[in-house]
Amino acid sequence: MLVANWQLLDVARCRRPEAVRENWSQLAARALVPAGVNSSEFLSPLLKHLQGAELATVHGGGELLLALPVKRRLIPFPLLTNWVTPLSASGLPHLDPHLGAEALAALLRHERTPVMLTGIPADGPFWNTLLAASPRLAVLDRWERAALRPSGTFESWFENNFAGKRRKEYRRLRARLSEQGRLESVKLEPGEDVEPWVKGLLGLEAAGWKGKRGTSLKSAAPVAAAFAEAAQDLHRSGKLRFWSLMFDGRAVATMFAIAEGRGAWLGKIAYDEAFARFSPGVLLILDTTEALFYEGGLDLVDSCAIPNHPMIDNIWRDRVAIADVMVTSADMPRWRFELTVGAERLYRAARATARDVFHMITRRHRS
Repeated sequence: MLVANWQLLDVARCRRPEAVRENWSQLAARALVPAGVNSSEFLSPLLKHLQGAELATVHGGGELLLALPVKRRLIPFPLLTNWVTPLSASGLPHLDPHLGAEALAALLRHERTPVMLTGIPADGPFWNTLLAASPRLAVLDRWERAALRPSGTFESWFENNFAGKRRKEYRRLRARLSEQGRLESVKLEPGEDVEPWVKGLLGLEAAGWKGKRGTSLKSAAPVAAAFAEAAQDLHRSGKLRFWSLMFDGRAVATMFAIAEGRGAWLGKIAYDEAFARFSPGVLLILDTTEALFYEGGLDLVDSCAIPNHPMIDNIWRDRVAIADVMVTSADMPRWRFELTVGAERLYRAARATARDVFHMITRRHRS
């Protein structure tokens, strides 16, 4: 085993993740916890097609010990923050299970500014390792989001999760839609061409309110290209899941997820707004839930949804604790760290107020 000394570790950042792809895959296979939407298959195309981010790495003894996408933020003050995109909203790195704390400590000592980690699990192995590695840590925000812990059968979950009136309503919606035409739920199979699934999701999302607002994945060509490439890589590695609710041979709702280890993370969902009265997104979530139960081997499925999501929160009743934190090494004076934390909190409060006013005026959806 390597000597547990941050001074023996090499901290670097690279724009070409393919240079460390093999070592990254090896780290993912043994990682302290799976990184899911930050998997190498998903992140490498994003780093290639999108600008401004790099992969922070820590090596020791010829092995990769940490891999985390990061971006330098300069406004309103300099920070290194983990990189989130419209496709990867989690901040979890791949981390060596034995020298993870040392690798994190090396990264913090290497940086001259505090490091902000957004959207990370606020409990569990990674959280405990972060606490051990960070002499100075401040929680900027903490919330819970919907999750699924598959246990038992889907049938028992469905019966116990909803009151009789809700179960009857879901069955009624499915029956009403089935009366209009041929309804079936399909999933991406191993070896199947993933390209039509990607095009279907991009097209459905672009045809809805996100397309009209200009925030769909298809509205940004680099993001759409990165997603298409990432889907191919994820499918080859066996980590991609895709489901669609089909009506007379065309998708009225579709969604993907990433599975790694004993966890899974939901990705984008899109539905045909012409069928909104039948709640196709809800019906697809129920079909997806059933598929996840039957897949087996999953301890936790993270919805990756915004806090208090009006749809998924009422279907998946389990929760995961999530936090945004700011961390630094003991080299930074405490007063400077606390001043930076205070400034970040004021900055966030001002942005939240401006966003609320904007949504109130425009009456736009949150996504």
